[in-house]
Amino acid sequence: MRCWLAAMMLCCAPVAAAAPNANEIAAYRALAEQDARLATVGYRLASANAPFCVTKARYPGWLLHSYRQYPDIDVAKVAFAFPTPLAVAAVAPGSAADLAGIKTGFGLSELEGDIWWGGELRVHKPNVELVETINKRLTAAFAKPGPVVVTFQTSDGQRKTVHLDPPALCASDFWVDARTKADAGADGEKVRITSGLMAFVTDDDELAALVAHEFAHNLLGHPQRLALVKSGKTKAIRETEVEADRLSVWLMANAGYEATAALRFAERFGRTFGLGVFSDGTHPRWKKRVASIAAEIQLIGQSSAENGLRDPPLLRSMRHQQ
Repeated sequence: MRCWLAAMMLCCAPVAAAAPNANEIAAYRALAEQDARLATVGYRLASANAPFCVTKARYPGWLLHSYRQYPDIDVAKVAFAFPTPLAVAAVAPGSAADLAGIKTGFGLSELEGDIWWGGELRVHKPNVELVETINKRLTAAFAKPGPVVVTFQTSDGQRKTVHLDPPALCASDFWVDARTKADAGADGEKVRITSGLMAFVTDDDELAALVAHEFAHNLLGHPQRLALVKSGKTKAIRETEVEADRLSVWLMANAGYEATAALRFAERFGRTFGLGVFSDGTHPRWKKRVASIAAEIQLIGQSSAENGLRDPPLLRSMRHQQ
């Protein structure tokens, strides 16, 4: 589970060079706080449901960012005080990174096989090349068994070397899209939540409902399934939406979130936005979604748990088909 600050500011026009002001710094920090919140929820869902997922991967539970991805490097450097060009933006509680003592603000300084910083651009254009390059290297390193050695520079200039050997989690990345439009999506590998939609949720249980729905699309292979559909696409999408609603509340319950928050969110979103982009028939009406989610929550209450976890029927069926 890796969260991305990757494209969070790329939609914004670069600002003119000037001394950073308090509002600019606060805006950067606020967006980073959203990513940290999403990192926590995503990690919790991915970790708790790991016994039931078909596709897994080892993630340390941190979120990396670079000042180069921001429109104004000077503002980013003041807002986050990067010890190195790549630093830890957030650490999920209870993750391998957290247990190893890695803190927000640590700068990544050494990685097995040396580290690649790339060159500083003469004329800055926001880019995520450094973050993506290092994340790919880390993904490859964690795909192998055994610990991965990483060295950090702390905020007070000290070196900290850790041997990370994280457990396998349900595979998916999570990232905050800086747009203010209330929107979310999943592409099979990543869950995307817009800043505007994150602002709409009232608490972490509602955020978990939103994230779990998109996460369910990835766990069930919906993007890949829909890519193979030649006709009847609208019906196929609607079926995947119903499945994602059904699975989402199982994921929430296993992670210790209040599953009924999915009912609150679905009803409030439906009443606020109406059909909106769902008027094309790809999504059930919100009242039907609420009824379907409520029925699934009732099934959860009737199911047996082992070690406090319940095997979601949709994931169990998927495993049996492998």
